[in-house]
Amino acid sequence: MLYREFKPSLHLAPFVECFWTLESDESEPVQTKNCPAQPERILPDGCVELILNFGAQFREQKDDGRQEPQPVLFLVGQMTRPMLISPNGSVELIGIRFHPGGTLPFLRIDMHELTNQVVELAALSRGLERSLVSRMEQARSLPSLALKIAMLEKLLGELLRASKQESRLGKLVGQIFSRGGQVTVDELAQGSGVSSRQLERRFLSEVGIGPKLLCRILRFQQVFRAVERNDSGWASVAADCGYYDQAHLIRDFQQFARQTPTALFAQSSGLTHAFTRKDRTSDFSNTPA
Repeated sequence: MLYREFKPSLHLAPFVECFWTLESDESEPVQTKNCPAQPERILPDGCVELILNFGAQFREQKDDGRQEPQPVLFLVGQMTRPMLISPNGSVELIGIRFHPGGTLPFLRIDMHELTNQVVELAALSRGLERSLVSRMEQARSLPSLALKIAMLEKLLGELLRASKQESRLGKLVGQIFSRGGQVTVDELAQGSGVSSRQLERRFLSEVGIGPKLLCRILRFQQVFRAVERNDSGWASVAADCGYYDQAHLIRDFQQFARQTPTALFAQSSGLTHAFTRKDRTSDFSNTPA
C-alpha cells in the first residue's frame, strides 16, 4: 500500500499534525473476503485521527479474535494498546491526524471517553458528520486524493473560524514532543502554573490520556528511530530513549505493542511501519504552536 503525508495550512497547523492518504498499490494483489489479508498492527502514537474511507471497509480484529468492519467515516481515539486491522478490497483512505488536544475546536466532547475506541462520527457530532458526508459526495468525482484533501482542509478552516474553543495545552504538548517524552509531570505542572492533578484533568479532557502516559507513548515511538542509528543492542537503545534499562523498554512494548521489541521488529508490516513516527514528515521537531 502507498502511504503519503500532506502538511496542513499555517492556520490549521496548531491543531492538525498532517493529512495522510493510504491507497492500494497496483503492483500488489487486491485482498477479498475469499483471500483475506493478515491483520497488521497499528501502534499508539499520541494522536487522535479522523478517517474517511472512499474504498472497501477495513476489518478490525478484536481481542476475542472476531473481525468487524470499520465504519466509513470515523474517529480513532487515543490508543494505549495496538489495533489489528486488515484491508478487505481496494484501499482509498484519507486521514486527518490531530495534535494532542487539537480536536477541541472541531469536537465538543471529553476525549477521555474515546480512548481505545473507534467511533462512527455520526455518534459524536451529527453536524460535523453531515458536513463531511456532503464534502465526501462532492469529492468522489475528484481525480486525486490530494484534491479531496484540499476540500477537507477548506472545511476545517471554516469550522475553525466559527469555533471559539482554544486549547490551553499547546505549549505543554509542544514541550513533550520536543523532548521526546522525556519530561516529568511535575516539570510540566510547574511550567504551566497549575497543580499536577489539575494538569491531569485537562489532559484527560482535551487529549484523551494523562500527560505521563502521553510522555511514555512518545518515548516508545522514539525507539523506532533509535534502532536505525544504534546497532549496539536493546540495552543501548533503551538508554538512548530514556528508559531505565532494557526491561523497562520491554514492559512498554508489552503494553503498547503487545509484543517484545525483537518480535515486533522481526515482522515486516507496511502499515505498522507507515504509522510509526520514524519517517513522518511531521516529526518530533515539528511541534504545535
